[in-house]
Amino acid sequence: MENQFDAKNLTPFGQTLILILIAILLALLSGLLINLTARFVPLVGEYSILLNYLLSFGTLYFVVQKLWKIDRLDTKKVSLDVYLLLLPALLALLFLTEALVSLIPMPKYIEELFSGMISLDLKGYLTVGIAAPILEELIFRGLILKGLLQRYQAKKAIVWSAVIFGVIHLNPWQFVPAFIIGLFIGWIYWKTLSVWPGVFIHFVNNSFSFYVGYRFQNINTSFSELLGGGGIYIFTLFIALVVGWASLKWINHYFKHNITEVQN
Repeated sequence: MENQFDAKNLTPFGQTLILILIAILLALLSGLLINLTARFVPLVGEYSILLNYLLSFGTLYFVVQKLWKIDRLDTKKVSLDVYLLLLPALLALLFLTEALVSLIPMPKYIEELFSGMISLDLKGYLTVGIAAPILEELIFRGLILKGLLQRYQAKKAIVWSAVIFGVIHLNPWQFVPAFIIGLFIGWIYWKTLSVWPGVFIHFVNNSFSFYVGYRFQNINTSFSELLGGGGIYIFTLFIALVVGWASLKWINHYFKHNITEVQN
């Protein structure tokens, strides 16, 4: 008899819980496999973080697709205008979300943990800048959000998908930016019915953050440190707030009047 279990029928909280449990299990299993393989193939050890990510999240994609019973992804082509409109809003969000995160004190050992998780080299960038934007968007917008939209109104579906995306990072310092960027990407996905704008947003967000970390050889480098804090930083935040608000209004106006062009 065919298995009738469909994770979409669970409450959003239930979906969050089961996804976290599966993700943790897969991360542990893939980490174990990579470490065992590295004993015999040294090159695997050098790329262990990248390979662990690809194996765990690649497997997670197929598991979620099976349990959530999503047959296909929404991969419609989206107008170039949309991508250009997204950039100022995204850059503004980068500044504003980091300001919020800075309000949460980060212990020194957490900073060291984050620094040790990502190497500021090609291997690190392939993980953060390439693999993460693709795999995470396919999972969290292409599958999870799509499933939520089939059961709930758009606002509830987008908020819960952002919550799930934030919680999966398993710490408050990454939850806040992941939740906010998840709201933004979720809204864009709902408007365009395509995962590609989300991949683009995720790519730019992660690549910019990685570049700053690489440039100053510290993944935890903040905009406040770069700008010297004080009045310049406050003024920059104000500009980011204005640009972000105006950009979101502009994007929304564009969608209202160009929805057929958006979804080519």
